[in-house]
Amino acid sequence: MSVYTFDSHEQEAEYKRLCLIQDSFDDKSQTHLLKAGLKPGMHCLEVGLGAGSLADWIYKQVGAEGSLLGVDLNCQYIKEHAEYAFFEGDVLALQTSKTFDLIHLRYVLVHNRSADEIIQKLFSLLKPGGKIVVEEPDFTLAKWMDAKDLDACRRVSSAVCKMFEDKRLKPRYGSIVHLALRDAGFKVDEQKSYLHLCSGGEDVAEMMGMSARALQEEYTHSGVCSSEDVKAYIDACHDSESLGVYYGTIAVTATKVKESEEEVTYRQDDGVCLASTDAEILGCFTLMKELRTGLREDGFLETIRIQMEEGYQLYYLKKESEIVCLAGCRIVSNLAWGKHLYIDDLVSRKKVRSLGYGDEMME
Repeated sequence: MSVYTFDSHEQEAEYKRLCLIQDSFDDKSQTHLLKAGLKPGMHCLEVGLGAGSLADWIYKQVGAEGSLLGVDLNCQYIKEHAEYAFFEGDVLALQTSKTFDLIHLRYVLVHNRSADEIIQKLFSLLKPGGKIVVEEPDFTLAKWMDAKDLDACRRVSSAVCKMFEDKRLKPRYGSIVHLALRDAGFKVDEQKSYLHLCSGGEDVAEMMGMSARALQEEYTHSGVCSSEDVKAYIDACHDSESLGVYYGTIAVTATKVKESEEEVTYRQDDGVCLASTDAEILGCFTLMKELRTGLREDGFLETIRIQMEEGYQLYYLKKESEIVCLAGCRIVSNLAWGKHLYIDDLVSRKKVRSLGYGDEMME
């Protein structure tokens, strides 16, 4: 596991920062966990305990018949009150014969060069049919709308990304974590994304201001921003008149499929879905060929996978279990338009093109 980005952060300040994270995100994490099937009697693993509030909640949910094991490099904030078992150290060093029904991580993998190894480790610790819920950030989604020094704030947001890249980490990890889960053998069930649009003084803004104060030297060392820029950014984080998307969070729920289960060709429920498994991608071929008439099925999957490594995502809309619309897109940046969503492919099935499915997909 990589050295934690905030290891050098003063203890009291780091505790306050972790509390802001849990105040901002525990409700969403609880929703994802309950939807994944969290219930009494389950055996759960929480990786990255932070200040401990979510682990406390999980422990209460599973009750006396269940169990919770927490893992963190530094358990100092939960040692005095934890009622559940915990392991202080690298999750890759965890030795246990126990397997788990449900595993949860929040803001862990983005800090680790060994993220793929961690996912493989967690795959081995999960029971067949068990669920994993992963919540990770994408800092490349930051966008400032209003601040006293907009340019300074934008430079600092760029410096955050550059800092991760300099550490050989991926600032957009949240947007590609589903690919890592799929490669490890998981079946991706659901993805949810949130853009943290905040005025100064809100929890996420305050947390990012504290992060900037703690990591000022690393931000300026990136060469993208100055110490004066960081000060302006911190001021904006406190200023109720400022407004910005600080970053995005992507939550992914995935299943360790039982060996006896047949691979599902694609989801049976109607609505817009992200194509992530090989079967889902191949299920899109026939409709994509209506748009790209020269496509060959034997190279389709490989081409889409290569594009996904470069940021491409393929969505499909189902009505009555039939794929009726596709959209292939990516987030890109250029001098002309700044950061924007670029639509590579958009097609509706010919026989339903007057029913507004393209508009539904774009929404």
